[in-house]
Amino acid sequence: MRYTEIDQRIGALAARQFGVFSRQQAFDLGASERFVKRRLQDKDWLRPVPAVYALLQSAGTWKRQCKIAELSIDDAAIAGLAAAALHKLPGFHAGRVEVLAPVNSYCSHPFATVHRYAGAALTVVEGIRVTTIAQTLFDVAPRINVWRLERAIDDSLLGKRITVADLDERLAFYSGARRPGLPRIRPLVIERRSAAWAPPESELEAMLAAVLGRLPTAPKVVRQAALPWRSSAPGRVDFLLPDHRIIVEADGRRWHARYEGFDRDRWRDNEAVAHGYRVLRFTWVHLTELADDVVDVINRTIVPRTAVAS
Repeated sequence: MRYTEIDQRIGALAARQFGVFSRQQAFDLGASERFVKRRLQDKDWLRPVPAVYALLQSAGTWKRQCKIAELSIDDAAIAGLAAAALHKLPGFHAGRVEVLAPVNSYCSHPFATVHRYAGAALTVVEGIRVTTIAQTLFDVAPRINVWRLERAIDDSLLGKRITVADLDERLAFYSGARRPGLPRIRPLVIERRSAAWAPPESELEAMLAAVLGRLPTAPKVVRQAALPWRSSAPGRVDFLLPDHRIIVEADGRRWHARYEGFDRDRWRDNEAVAHGYRVLRFTWVHLTELADDVVDVINRTIVPRTAVAS
């Protein structure tokens, strides 16, 4: 083929977009219907989906699939679990592409899941239009368990990739809505505000005791137990399930205080693991808003030990 100035322009654009570009972008750079048809006939370009083209030599990566999906629908963006993977949130990996389309868009897609909702907050990651981290956290909240959601929120806050104000903005945007996942993410956002209330330790422990009392296996529970291994340092644990070698702690500190004590707490957890114990930690939010989930997590931690003993 004769390599023209138009090819150079399109090649430069494609190099910034994982080797792909839209039909409209090609026209904007000077291509004509005849030019496009010729490049397709000569197999210099591929057409993975209608109105989107790929240079023959471009690598077929997951990010290229994301860019193709974004370009294939006007005003689209990558969303959902795919957005979480693009943002590199902890525990999320490349999988099925998910694309957010305008509510008045009625297209289907050959390889991506299409979502339609209005008012999403958008940004750009590596040249791909995608929902913001805050928006993504609200979008995935109903689809993942609370522990995975909390880890993603805290990792983003501690890494200064978002602020509590970003989460509050989305929370205010969805105020009054019956959006799936709101009951799960709302208390996690509120707890992370600078003026968040810290409960009395006695009240928190009483709530945890009530949760432990709901366990279907009715395990033996020792409250305010001394550290069950030899140590030169004094200390106690909130609750010990001795028959299952499980320690359950209630943490009433404010969110920032919990992270100031992160290293100390994790070192004690490591000591517990080294002596054959497992440690579960729950906050005020967990015990007030997610008590059923707390029961489930503790019960699922107990059951494997019971099964092994039997």
